[in-house]
Amino acid sequence: MLNQGALTLANITWLLAAMAFVIAPHVTRLPIWVSAVCVGAGLARWWIARRGLRTPPWWIMAMLAVAVAAGALVEYRQLIGREVGVTLLIAMLCLKVLEMRMKRDVVIAIFLGFFLAMTNFLYSQTILMGLYMLACVWIFVATLVGFNRINTEATVRERLVPAFWLLIQAIPLMLVLFFLFPRLSGPLWRMPGADSAGSGLSDEMSPGDISKLSLSDAVAFRVDFDAAVPETQDLYWRGPVLGRQVGRSWKMYPVRAAPRIQYDALSPPVKYRVTLQPSNKPWLFALDLPAAAPPEASILGDFQLRSFGLVTSLRSYEMSSHLRYRVGTDLPPEALRPYLQYNEDINPRTIAYAKKLREDNPDPKVLIEKLMARYNSEFEYTLEPPRLGLHPVDEFLFDTKKGFCEHYAGSFVLILRAAGIPARVVTGYQGGEVNPISRQLVVRQSEAHAWSEVWLEDLGWVRADPTFAVSPLRINRGMTEALGPQGVLNGLIQADRFGLLKQIGFTWDAVNSQWNQWVVGFNQERQRFAFESWLGVRDMDWRQLAIWLIVGMVSSSGVVGLILLMKIYRTRTEPVVAAYARFCAKLAKAGVSRAPSEGPMDLLSRLARERPALAVRARPVLEAYVALRYAP
Repeated sequence: MLNQGALTLANITWLLAAMAFVIAPHVTRLPIWVSAVCVGAGLARWWIARRGLRTPPWWIMAMLAVAVAAGALVEYRQLIGREVGVTLLIAMLCLKVLEMRMKRDVVIAIFLGFFLAMTNFLYSQTILMGLYMLACVWIFVATLVGFNRINTEATVRERLVPAFWLLIQAIPLMLVLFFLFPRLSGPLWRMPGADSAGSGLSDEMSPGDISKLSLSDAVAFRVDFDAAVPETQDLYWRGPVLGRQVGRSWKMYPVRAAPRIQYDALSPPVKYRVTLQPSNKPWLFALDLPAAAPPEASILGDFQLRSFGLVTSLRSYEMSSHLRYRVGTDLPPEALRPYLQYNEDINPRTIAYAKKLREDNPDPKVLIEKLMARYNSEFEYTLEPPRLGLHPVDEFLFDTKKGFCEHYAGSFVLILRAAGIPARVVTGYQGGEVNPISRQLVVRQSEAHAWSEVWLEDLGWVRADPTFAVSPLRINRGMTEALGPQGVLNGLIQADRFGLLKQIGFTWDAVNSQWNQWVVGFNQERQRFAFESWLGVRDMDWRQLAIWLIVGMVSSSGVVGLILLMKIYRTRTEPVVAAYARFCAKLAKAGVSRAPSEGPMDLLSRLARERPALAVRARPVLEAYVALRYAP
């Protein structure tokens, strides 16, 4: 029970600090006026506690609450959704702290703080966020401990230590709930209206888009291969296919899903499992050429994979691909016509150059070889290409001659189309790095890439990557080998002669991978796998799961309760014996240690002989102890 005089300045300060910690990750997402309301309410409540003033009357608080709700409605144009919901919760919680005047208000504010801590997982489910929220919960529990202290003010240690042990005691029950609580079919940390912009590739590509993305070290996806990892030059992860030229950009055609793909496999299938990070985009990535679509996804006529919904949480899927293939050899002319179209109003020099090139080289294969030879001899691969104007391909091909993969893929496709050869741009990722600890292939945003596909009469659609002609190192060894380390962290890793930073990075990535699989991605499938592999229980339904959950909760609570009872029983000591022990400990500090066989009166006799002055002070204590302990 909370004591009546709990609303002291120290307790209010602890509560405000706990609130500040749990709100801090939301600050960048909150409107400025909401942050101002929170800071103002906190300072006002602290001043009220310091000066012993009365809290604002109910009608002022009611007006503030209405004003905050109206402001949220104007700001978000709705009162339902993740953003507006979290904003209202934060603002109303701060107003609740401002009007707090009874013990019931304190309990409500602290438990709303626990709920607010959970809202942070709607935005981030990383290990660091989990640890931070655990620290916030610790501070809230410590605050609650302080509010329950009677008569005296709790010190920092007296708040934090009991709170720590309370959290430790909660771990068994927490684990039972995590593993045995029925999992939802959808993602746990997800709300309607949470489709904020994600990172990664998009359905449009302009000069500079992929080079910007290549500066990001964020993980795009991880891959577990059933057998050996293919060579780096074969790791083309197919994504959005861009066939329509619109001004300076390349965009997607509305391509329908294909019931099945007709292709000739020229190599054995490569089998693997992809764990895709949330992107808020519908694309799934697979090695070129994917044999079939995974569940809850389709494969389009241009061989890109599309999820039935946006990828808003970790998505794992099994895949099989053929690295050597022949596809599209029997396409009719009308199916190729879209891949011959181009904008004749811009890039006139490129169009004229392409037509002349075709006149001189009627054979498309010879034309492509000559074009690749020109890229190899005249162009430079760089992350910082010059800015391009109204005719970007003209300026790139004939003036600057410096570019990133999107410059080469876009210009290559435009030249081929102007020369009468069907072609299109394919975006995705190329390469990846094997983590020696987890043995997973880690593909990062920095491996984003764009290449070209050309249709040849006897070969069908074939990959043609002009970036390989300009910088073979980029394709064979990765971007770091081609352009050097990007960013301060990569520079430090590259400069570390002992490889310690690299090893730390691999370890951290492996830990993150396990966290994603067994914590963030612990879904129905993982729960079923855990029961089958760990407990040998197959085909678990919700009734059996409910029984397991009840048994687990009762067992874990019982074990913790038993341990606490045993501890209390072992440490139970008569007050007079405990007081005598403390007295003997003080004597020891004064230089007089009691022998194990020495009784209290023998000790007093020895004190009289050796330390007469001390004996005078000790006599009443020892005689009182003998009287309380041994008197009939």
